Amino acid sequence: MRSYLHTVDSDWYRQRVSGALICVLAAFLILLARLYYLQIVEGPEFRRQSQNNCVRLQGIPPARGLIFDRDGVLMVENRPCFNISFVPREAKNPKRVVHKLAGLLHIAPEPLFERLDGAGGGRSFKPVLLRRDVTRDVVAIIEAYKLDLPGIVITVEPTRHYVEGKRASHLVGYLGEISSGELKSGCFADNRLGDFIGRFGVEKAYEPYFHGRRGEQQVEVNALGQLTRVLKTEGATPGNNIYLTLDIGLQRKAEALLGGKVGTAVAMDPSNGHILAMASSPGFDPNAFVQGMTYESWNDLASNKSRPMENKAIQGQYPPGSTYKIVTAIAGLEEGVITERTRPYCPGFYRYGDRTFRCWNRGGHGFVNITDALAESCDVFFYQVGEKLGVDRLAKYARACGLGSPTGVDLDKEAKGLVPTSRWKLGRMGVPWQGGETLSVAI
Repeated sequence: MRSYLHTVDSDWYRQRVSGALICVLAAFLILLARLYYLQIVEGPEFRRQSQNNCVRLQGIPPARGLIFDRDGVLMVENRPCFNISFVPREAKNPKRVVHKLAGLLHIAPEPLFERLDGAGGGRSFKPVLLRRDVTRDVVAIIEAYKLDLPGIVITVEPTRHYVEGKRASHLVGYLGEISSGELKSGCFADNRLGDFIGRFGVEKAYEPYFHGRRGEQQVEVNALGQLTRVLKTEGATPGNNIYLTLDIGLQRKAEALLGGKVGTAVAMDPSNGHILAMASSPGFDPNAFVQGMTYESWNDLASNKSRPMENKAIQGQYPPGSTYKIVTAIAGLEEGVITERTRPYCPGFYRYGDRTFRCWNRGGHGFVNITDALAESCDVFFYQVGEKLGVDRLAKYARACGLGSPTGVDLDKEAKGLVPTSRWKLGRMGVPWQGGETLSVAI
């Protein structure tokens, strides 16, 4: 009996020991698997995070190229501005930091959170631009509350300054912040969220030339996020400067002559087509877009009946008036409808069917040839030429003179104009062209 009990105790003891060994072995295997995961699988990521605890990569935005007039007068430059950025991974509670910052700046936190979410949320080591072009007073507040704002950094970057203000604004254009959709398109590989790109005018047309190449520096920071030393720097390459054909003195004169009235004035060098002045009134201040355009301010511009955002020199479409008589004269001579010796009589009016078309000179010009008709702008002469040509032949020569097509000026959103034809009217209005309409077109 005693032998039997001894055997049972031994078996029970061995089972307990075996069970304990299995548990220890299982725990060891779990620990080993976890170590493998941390050191082998996640090792590179944790090493990167460890380095970023004391080393930070800071992007260096390139200075945008400057804009000069034809004589080297500076029209658009860059000035330094203070920006507020946030490195979310350096804060235990990014949301609390953003709320604290919004309270100090007396602004709503929602726009700041939108920027944070647009840059990948609160787990990134990359600085996220929260606020652009703040005052020195705001910088002083941020520095005073540095301990309560982990991850918040002040950077100094170049920003656009339009020396002439509203003057030549439609020609020079303005900048706008790049969108996340544009960044994803792949067309702006060297840009980052928060960068500004050309949206209108020369700024947009020559964006690739203005932009330059971004630089980068590796810096060491302390526990407070303060810079202790610069480890490595790869400088940014500034963008290219551009010289316009514009004469800023002539531009000022043109805008002064408009006097704020709705309209446009363009001066060109006839020998080469250079644009010396391009005034469009009313204008806008492109500096407002750099500083941050509010919805209310933009709505005021967009809803203004005078359309200050429209470059009336190239986007507006206007009746050509008596300048079209040159086209009619060319068409008449080329088609043999008239010669230089043709001399119809102008009594001050012209009858077409049951309608009477008046000349601007009610007393009439008498007998006139092509030279006299152009010099005196005789309507009756060109009524007769237009009637013989018809609208479609007139349209042919109008297009040959460049009407109905963009001029090719290197600015965005140029309207091409309209040259009416019989087919155009039938397709657009569903009614045939009338002969009397040709007379109106011809002058």
